[in-house]
Amino acid sequence: MCRDRLREVLRQGKVAAFEGDDSARSEDEVGGTLTSEPIDDDCNVRSSQRPSLEEVEDIDAPPKSQRYVESFPRPVATPIHASKVKTKFEILLEDQTRANEDQWGPFASQEEWDLAVWLMKNVGQRSTDEFLKLQATRDRMNLSFHNNRTFLKKVDALPAGPQWECEIITAPGDQVGEDGEIIGEEMELWYRNPIECIKELVGNPAFGDSISFVPERVYTSSDGDDRIYDEMWTGDWWWNTQGKLPDGAAITPLILSSDKTQLSQFQGNKKAWPVYLTIGNISKEVRRRPSAHATLLLGYLPVPKLNCYSDATHSLTSYRLFHHCMSRILEPLIKAGQDGVEMVCADGFARLIHPILAAYVADYPEQCLVSCCMENCCPRCTVDPKERGDFIQPPDRGVASTLDTLREHENGHNPQRFSDDGIRAIYQPFWHNLPYCNIFECFTPDLLHQLHKGLFKDHIVKWCTALVGETELDARFKAMSRYPGLRHFSKGISFVSQWTGTEHREMQKIFLGVLAGSAVDKRVVTVVRAALDFIYYAQLQMHTSTTLAALKSCLETFHRHKDIFIQLEIRKHFNIPKIHCLLHYFASIQALGSNDGYNSELPERLHINFAKDAFRASNRKDYHEQMALWLQRREAMWQREAYIKWLKDQQPGTRNDDQYHDPGSECDEPNGPGDQDTNTDDGMSIHQENLIQPNTNIYQKYQYLAVFSRF
Repeated sequence: MCRDRLREVLRQGKVAAFEGDDSARSEDEVGGTLTSEPIDDDCNVRSSQRPSLEEVEDIDAPPKSQRYVESFPRPVATPIHASKVKTKFEILLEDQTRANEDQWGPFASQEEWDLAVWLMKNVGQRSTDEFLKLQATRDRMNLSFHNNRTFLKKVDALPAGPQWECEIITAPGDQVGEDGEIIGEEMELWYRNPIECIKELVGNPAFGDSISFVPERVYTSSDGDDRIYDEMWTGDWWWNTQGKLPDGAAITPLILSSDKTQLSQFQGNKKAWPVYLTIGNISKEVRRRPSAHATLLLGYLPVPKLNCYSDATHSLTSYRLFHHCMSRILEPLIKAGQDGVEMVCADGFARLIHPILAAYVADYPEQCLVSCCMENCCPRCTVDPKERGDFIQPPDRGVASTLDTLREHENGHNPQRFSDDGIRAIYQPFWHNLPYCNIFECFTPDLLHQLHKGLFKDHIVKWCTALVGETELDARFKAMSRYPGLRHFSKGISFVSQWTGTEHREMQKIFLGVLAGSAVDKRVVTVVRAALDFIYYAQLQMHTSTTLAALKSCLETFHRHKDIFIQLEIRKHFNIPKIHCLLHYFASIQALGSNDGYNSELPERLHINFAKDAFRASNRKDYHEQMALWLQRREAMWQREAYIKWLKDQQPGTRNDDQYHDPGSECDEPNGPGDQDTNTDDGMSIHQENLIQPNTNIYQKYQYLAVFSRF
């Protein structure tokens, strides 16, 4: 009976519909074709002859559109030499061949290498030593290392990344000790040469298919009306800066980020202040993945107590110390950014590279620290603190005018602009002599702290809770219908004590639906909807002139109706820094590309690898030195893993050696296969490519809830 029924289903090519529906769906509806296969007497289909599904195009796939690229009108990233030079992986392969060593060396075999990777990733040094000294390990595994010391000696034999340096900085205080002497404090600054870090990223063959050196202007159509902004090289900053450099030069836009983090748990007060570096040449899809190792740790800034200073000078001294340490770290960029440095790139060509600071990812307090302004001021513009809640665009801060004001103040004058612009007395900011760098335009939108935690959690949710009531809001969250892909807050939201970016995003998807139908004023719903629209538009992985106009329209709607909260006595004013920062999103996207390439969630995630895990591997004493050594060993293992993968890709049939295109070489084809060139009416040469638009399924679900709220 069972055999006959199954054969009948397979013959008809139909399957039962979803839960409780006795109707059948055709093979077209289930996305494939079922084929009948022989069945044995036990009603089992043989493993080699089971029903198979024929793949069809996904109906939920994002639509395809066109991508029209306007190339830079002058030569860019021209190779210095006509022929390629050897990359670091090719040099390593030659060295191993010469030494008659295989790819696993100095380890004896692949099994031994896999064990070494596992030990470095999951086991501490003491446990590693105990494991390797076990008699069973010695007898059965026959390893070439028998304790932790010999194991680390092999790890240290691997080629490592940029070397660490330590500089002792002495801060003479303004307090006098019991002996009548001035009390001072010594601190350690651990850092690496940024030029060597850039060479490491630019020349890594693992990033060969993800690196670009050529600025572009990208459009959705051949008429050039609707501009596209996604990668950093599609923004205006790269295009404009490239025009200031000589023909053939290449830019590596530097993306820095810094953030102080707590190391000790439950007890103690150990902190670290990591500084991270990556480059805009690497695609944002790659560099925002921690597993890609496209972001390097540049240094550890000191976190001193500065007890040798009085309360009146303590804060200003800590600000000046930050800029002094950053100046020491970034000093090599001054000459390199002006004159360029010859570097071997991932595609094997040597180019003249100009490393220029383009973006600085930090939270609001750190942005104020970098820009030398008070925390009640905007780090990008000169808005009056009392006007931060207005929809106005004040003049941007200027590097030259700020340095002139600082110089006048240092010489004993007290210019009115010093207090009007909220400038701190930091007379030697680290960015004052960096070439082609406008530090105020480097600050990127902070989606985590400004939107998810700031605008939404700290303000919108708080205001609406005050209007609806905590108990009622929790009840509405509990009553919200379940839907695939949407989180159901079965206990409400008031019980959550520790919010992360994940909780913020999950709440945003349903918050408007929760608020709809409540007793709040309709204008409140309008403000909330405009804020949520702004948040979703700001997170798009690809922007166009159309989406930027929609983003601005959402902000205009928010400001036009926000006074309802003042009328309802929820707020007295809107002079909130995080609300004012939203005005700068448009200029930042147009200059540097979409916001997902600069999210501060990445540095927060990197704290685990580069700070917290490294600290736990130390003995908690003089831990910065131990953290640097631990990280150098981990990077050596990561590089060898990338090298092994590269070797595998070089094997015949696994990779096309000519698949990447050198943008600066005249002998290569200008476009890839299937691409087209068109000329517009104004003579602009446009390169046409296929483009996949970002998936907006989540946003469409949110829009459904927004429409629901209108009724």
